[in-house]
Amino acid sequence: MKNCLLCDNNPADKTGSHIVPHFLSKRIDTEPGQKGRDKELGFVITEDSTSSYFGRAVQPEKLEEIYGEVTDELISENKVKGIVDNYFCTDCEKNLGLIESEYSKTINGQSKIDVLYESTNKPFISFLFWASIIWRLSIEENSGFKLKPKDEKKLGRILKKYLNSDLSKINADPKDSDLNDIGYKILRAPNYSDKNSTWLHWSTNYERPYSLIIDEYLLFFYFKKSYLKGMVLDFYGSEKEKQLAELNTPFKGEIIYGISDLKYKEISDNITMFGVRKRMSSLGEKLDLLHQKLGGKGKEMYPALKNEILKRIANSNVKLGKKHTTENHIKIISETIMELKIT
Repeated sequence: MKNCLLCDNNPADKTGSHIVPHFLSKRIDTEPGQKGRDKELGFVITEDSTSSYFGRAVQPEKLEEIYGEVTDELISENKVKGIVDNYFCTDCEKNLGLIESEYSKTINGQSKIDVLYESTNKPFISFLFWASIIWRLSIEENSGFKLKPKDEKKLGRILKKYLNSDLSKINADPKDSDLNDIGYKILRAPNYSDKNSTWLHWSTNYERPYSLIIDEYLLFFYFKKSYLKGMVLDFYGSEKEKQLAELNTPFKGEIIYGISDLKYKEISDNITMFGVRKRMSSLGEKLDLLHQKLGGKGKEMYPALKNEILKRIANSNVKLGKKHTTENHIKIISETIMELKIT
């Protein structure tokens, strides 16, 4: 058995570890109206296809609504995203759980809209909490999120040095160079996810700062304070609010800038439109490559055929859980080419 990816001392014997803490992940992908574990029902959307996953306790009727026939193959191939085995040892898992439990107390605390407010007066716990999430996302295989190697190593050093089984012993050292040029800004749409779907999302184009949406929170993580004055990259329409937010450091209480449900929905809609454009662009490029391999004239597929394929994919009446899989795309492409007999 390999060693723990955090302490690198003990065997990585812990199974069922959540990359994003359960109290947040359940708000992102739990079946609407349901509570408790094993109720996950989520979708992983990339520019090429959409896959999905579900927890063991999701009702069969709901699975039939999403997938149609529930086969043994569907169940055997199902794997809940963001839960991993043999990444951490039992001790490190407990230490991570301790700061998660402490930070989770803030979720039902005071919150405000369109102003700054202090969510907790335990700054280092908050810093370690958010740092641990983006570090875990970075080390997770095939998560799609990756810190630069030096940034990933820095967060790993910080977590290894400061995580402890005793909260009273978790204190930031002001002389630690790893802590002196680092921080984060955070926006929150309080309780948005009580009635609405939310995201676990990021863009590979945003590294200064790393920018993520985690449930109803927008996190902007800076590895250099000089990035505050760098190039402006508007993260799905949140730049104005990000500028109003304060930089949180390991040494002062966490300050959040509250945003309205309407603003979060605007950001969410922008993510959706971005995804649609990326999907259509990716499919278009693949259809052009297919056209070339089939010996068609020119570098691009005949526009009428391409548009018909894209329209059929968009309007496919296949169940949601199978609609945007690679298999369904191939089936539609093949049927359309055979029917129209043009490339």
